[in-house]
Amino acid sequence: MKVFVEKGESAKTAERTEFINAISFCSDKKNAVDYFVVYKLDRFARNQADHITVRQTLKKYHTELKSVTEPISDSPVGKMMEGILSAFAEFDNNVRTERSVNGMKERIKQGIWVWQAPMGYCRTEKGTNLTPHPTYAPFIKTIFEEYAKGIHTFDSLAKYVTDRGFTMKNGKPAIPQLIEKIIRNPLYCGRIKVWDIEIKGKFEPIISERLFDQCQESGKRRPKTPRLAKNSDFPLRKLATCEFCNKPLTGSKATGRQGQKYPYYHHHKQNCEHAAFVPKAHFEQMFVEYLQEITPSFKFEESFKAIVLDIWKNNFKKFDEENEQIKKAVSVLEQKRQRIFDLHQDKTYTDQEFKDQKNLLDDKIKKHMNLMHEKYDKEFKMDAALEYCFDFVRNTASTWVKLAKKPEDRLCFQKMVISENVQFSGNKFGNAKLTPIYNLYQQFLLDKSQLVTLPGVEPGLQP
Repeated sequence: MKVFVEKGESAKTAERTEFINAISFCSDKKNAVDYFVVYKLDRFARNQADHITVRQTLKKYHTELKSVTEPISDSPVGKMMEGILSAFAEFDNNVRTERSVNGMKERIKQGIWVWQAPMGYCRTEKGTNLTPHPTYAPFIKTIFEEYAKGIHTFDSLAKYVTDRGFTMKNGKPAIPQLIEKIIRNPLYCGRIKVWDIEIKGKFEPIISERLFDQCQESGKRRPKTPRLAKNSDFPLRKLATCEFCNKPLTGSKATGRQGQKYPYYHHHKQNCEHAAFVPKAHFEQMFVEYLQEITPSFKFEESFKAIVLDIWKNNFKKFDEENEQIKKAVSVLEQKRQRIFDLHQDKTYTDQEFKDQKNLLDDKIKKHMNLMHEKYDKEFKMDAALEYCFDFVRNTASTWVKLAKKPEDRLCFQKMVISENVQFSGNKFGNAKLTPIYNLYQQFLLDKSQLVTLPGVEPGLQP
């Protein structure tokens, strides 16, 4: 006799470790198993189809199924009882499942997440709702904030947060699949979306709904980022295209007579009449010269800053006015909340009524405060922010050169300058679709009168 014991695995599926081992043991003719004994049939299977299939398998091995507590046999009555009991086991399992699901749905409708806490959240006690994890939550927020900027792929963002100390639960570096899973999960902004239910969770979100929605839109608009060359020796491959055939250029190394490698940029296929092999150093030097050409001048920088600061000051007044209105609304709500405390003290409200009213007002106050904080986020020193941005813009060429040892950062930087591709004529670069600040500079060069109101700086204003 050999005993097989299932430890914690459900009988609702036949794919159980010890169950499979037991069937396998019966299949070995050397063991000559006459009886497969179970305590009850619902321990054998809770699915009638599985019961019938496995029962037939045992018969092939000349093994008979026996139940310790139930009257089954090969007689007509015994077979009928076995069929009824196996069907009842499946029915009982379905009823349990339905009750469990209904119970979970009720909890979800109360704003409670009933499954394992995703990365970034935790539970302070068993059975409680989600709480932002003190270590992981700040990383989750950083992931969303960085992705919303539109400068990262899932790969580069995984590397970005890993370099700053973020790891998966198993201690390994972050992977792109995890980053994508995080970005797509509405739970981080407090939304529960499961089955046919969509509801605001009763737990503290890690990010705002606006930031989450921004990331979803950013993902839809995000152009595909050219993949890095395996050896990263050719950062301009696929970014540069032929002016004549519009095909992207690639890079490779030719081997000389002495076995020395010579790197070149060239067409992938040599069927263009302008196809040529351009030495890597010369090709990239021409690209650096092109970056110098499109780098905004000091005069443009000063004009741009003056216009933006002027617009910002006007908007800042609007922010102040809106914040004042929010503060007044919060003050009224706080007075109402104090009134609830007074009524509770006077025994006008029961404990439950007090709790319900207080939670309702707390939610309203929190929403107003969050809105005010979002506006305060915009109230930073714009002149300092502009100076920080132009540190990159005014040094475009030198920054690109310095990033030679950081290929992924260099690729991201290229996308911050050139939104799609840049054409190469054979002796110079040009005709690229540039990102807004560089594009504005090109317009500025074409028409100096736009110095007063640069198009694109203030929507709705005409030059």
